[in-house]
Amino acid sequence: MIVSKDPNEVRNQILSWKSEKLSVGFAPTMGFLHEGHSNLFVRSASENSKTVVSIFVNPAQFNDPEDYAKYPINTEGDLEICKSSKVDLVFLPDKDTMYPGGIPAVELRIPHLMKNLDATTRPGHFEGVLLVLSRLFHIIPADRSYFGKKDYQQYLVVKDFVRALGFPMEIIGVDTVRSAEGLALSSRNARLTGPEKEEALLLIRALRLGESLIRQGEKDPAEVLTVMKDVLDSSSKIQTDYLEVLDANTLGELPILKGEILLAVAAFLGQVRLIDNITVKVS
Repeated sequence: MIVSKDPNEVRNQILSWKSEKLSVGFAPTMGFLHEGHSNLFVRSASENSKTVVSIFVNPAQFNDPEDYAKYPINTEGDLEICKSSKVDLVFLPDKDTMYPGGIPAVELRIPHLMKNLDATTRPGHFEGVLLVLSRLFHIIPADRSYFGKKDYQQYLVVKDFVRALGFPMEIIGVDTVRSAEGLALSSRNARLTGPEKEEALLLIRALRLGESLIRQGEKDPAEVLTVMKDVLDSSSKIQTDYLEVLDANTLGELPILKGEILLAVAAFLGQVRLIDNITVKVS
């Protein structure tokens, strides 16, 4: 496995592979890797000749400097996970490599997909995501890039960004990996205490109850939201950031529940912010 901090070395290696007609898959990450990340790597390795992973905690996508400062780092452990997941190249840039001269005053937006959810509760977040990806996609001209659907809005935003700007790559969404109890795996889970992890299970319970209501024929999004909200409100430790029932393709509101539906939640447990979602398709 190649490990490099040099963007030119990384790009030249990828171009060399592609000159040999080898397909390249890419998974951008912020490190502190877990099974959800390795699932992306394994998926890429099954669909491509070579798999590349980047590890970079991107300051441009944090609207809270304290959250950025607290983001966990375990580079040695990350490299072990990459190696065991059959990753071929790991790109480990630092802030000066990614943003020489500082974070540029450039704002990238996909307005129709950035009207709600994390785009409003975390202002500047997706602008920072798109900024770092625009640099990474030039350094790593992969054939396919892999994103977890736990960050469902990010997946949609990146997919439309790549289409709009003509990056010659396919964006692949990979289903959320969960613990045996149902908790969506996240790097932030490491900051939860044992009791808080138990409380966090209320997020998926609320979503699954909403899904059950829809599958039973409920067509009113307000009714589904009320039931899910009651589940979250049963805990005094959970502070809901948002709870939404939306069109899964446009993130627009649905007057009547039909088609592909996104149930999405973000909530705070203490200082830790968690997100989760599920999609359900009905006629």
